[in-house]
Amino acid sequence: MRHFQTAVTSQGTFNHKARYNQRSFALISWTLTAPNIARPPYFLDIVLRNVRGLMDNYEILDFKSLNETVQDLIRQATNVRKYAYCPYSNFAVGAAILTEEDSKVYTGCNIESATFTPCICAERAAIPKAICDGYLKIKMVAVVAHQKSGFTAPCGVCRQTLSEFRSSDGDIEIYLSKPAMDKVLRTKLSKLLPLAFVSYITDNVIDNDNS
Repeated sequence: MRHFQTAVTSQGTFNHKARYNQRSFALISWTLTAPNIARPPYFLDIVLRNVRGLMDNYEILDFKSLNETVQDLIRQATNVRKYAYCPYSNFAVGAAILTEEDSKVYTGCNIESATFTPCICAERAAIPKAICDGYLKIKMVAVVAHQKSGFTAPCGVCRQTLSEFRSSDGDIEIYLSKPAMDKVLRTKLSKLLPLAFVSYITDNVIDNDNS
């Protein structure tokens, strides 16, 4: 469930006195999804007001300037958002993923539960559909949600899940949009999750013969 969504680069830091380097701190989005959720702590509120939207290696583009494949992906994410089940947060999110092989599109919307823990983000509603059809590499992802300012990025869990199914070049193109589909933020998964968790077995971090 998306109560708060933030993204910080490996360089950005801050402490309880809200000290930060404005050039290196990156904040994609901070979303308060439910009206009864308390405001963030004071130091985070300062960060929110001063560094919202600062991030290296991204572009804000006009929707019409994007190629037809990306436009269609965003449209499908916008359409599936209408089916989001979010009676607790009232924050609807739609996602669409494009597989590397066969260029198949799979969509998903966020699904909430009264017990919160079983809640599923839109991205993680779409990914299993592709996996069940045998597609293990994702080329592009579009995420659509409404905020008055800023864009809604995948949460940390979704970023790590997407990292498991990166395309052959080791990355995934990310497109963030609002339902109006006017401006679109384009970036890559590697920018949103620069230090993804990896398996020591898969990546040979530990030599089993010498452990």
